[in-house]
Amino acid sequence: MLITDEFTWDHASLEDYVEGMCKQVQAFPHERVAFWAPSTPEVILTLFACWKTGKIACPLSTRLPSADEALAQLDTELFTPTFPEPETPSATEWDLTKMGVFLFTSGSIGQPKIAALTLGNLVSSAIGSFNMIPLQPDDRWALTLPLFHVGGLGILMRSYLAKSFVLLSPNWQQATHLSLVPTQLFRLLQNPEDLPHLKTILLGGAPLPDLMASWETHWNILPTYGMTEMSSQIVTNHQIHPYAEVKIAEDQEIWVKGPILFQGYYDKGKLDLPLKDGWFQTKDLGCWEDGLFKIIGRKDNLFISGGENIQPEEIEDMIRRVCGLHDAVVVPIPDKEFGARPAVFLKHLLPLEQLQEMLKAHLPKFKIPIKCFELPETALKPHRKTLADMAHQQGNK
Repeated sequence: MLITDEFTWDHASLEDYVEGMCKQVQAFPHERVAFWAPSTPEVILTLFACWKTGKIACPLSTRLPSADEALAQLDTELFTPTFPEPETPSATEWDLTKMGVFLFTSGSIGQPKIAALTLGNLVSSAIGSFNMIPLQPDDRWALTLPLFHVGGLGILMRSYLAKSFVLLSPNWQQATHLSLVPTQLFRLLQNPEDLPHLKTILLGGAPLPDLMASWETHWNILPTYGMTEMSSQIVTNHQIHPYAEVKIAEDQEIWVKGPILFQGYYDKGKLDLPLKDGWFQTKDLGCWEDGLFKIIGRKDNLFISGGENIQPEEIEDMIRRVCGLHDAVVVPIPDKEFGARPAVFLKHLLPLEQLQEMLKAHLPKFKIPIKCFELPETALKPHRKTLADMAHQQGNK
């Protein structure tokens, strides 16, 4: 079930150590168990111990400068696990109706929210995933995504239910499966590793248009579209998850529902599940073209320039395709004449004139960035609002 550089646990061994961790979790005086969530055996054991004891796991991002604000929102204290002694497992079964995890959303536009998922949500997501990505007992899925992210929890739950292995190591040579965002895949292609056992790469996360990119590799790459509010995967390799329903609204917004839909956003002791006619409105824009699922961008990323709608993801996608720059984030900056104009943050800066010259045959003039800034070192999903504020400040200097 778990392979590290120091040891290997089979399913039975994992259960022994989970039972040991249950003692620590049961002694914690709160129902909501908040903890820093680096990718370590202690954190994996804490998650399973919460689910076995009926408490709510609240993994916190290791990128937060402090836990104080998160703890205040969750109304709990910080739990600090220590490596347990193994114990003989009890026969306690999971209650799939119980709340399993509170996850902070990425907050790429506004403030992060706390999405509440039941154990049933997580289990249904994993079972449905098996229909698209079968797992064998000797498969090893590398834990390439953090455990405070629904993608990391998906790796954990799928492997647990299949009684296969999670590979907890920076060395991916043993991996049969990888979950990557496009930036990670691009870096892997720039410095190819010897991955003799690799069967499948699940590609998703961000930036959204990259899910349609044509990657020149012999690896089996499955583009996936998913979100925290739907327990991870929604559409994988243009196939809808067995426990999801997808509808494209008139304005091309993607609406979803099904057994993997979350229970709502947690706020001040209450859950709020915003639905319209039973559907959750994702704010993502997409369409089906010749049987292929295409992501257009985020509804709340769109801005207007001189009366023209600008979808930043379209410009970012063109920069990747034409300029070969895979770390590009387009944001609006205020403009007296047009209201707003596009600016771009690039990890590898080009002279603005060169970028504009490369794009002018592919984009109308109003969509070509008028400013270039260096993309700061940040998480794999940059916070657009923060970058827009930075562009405004730098543009006024």
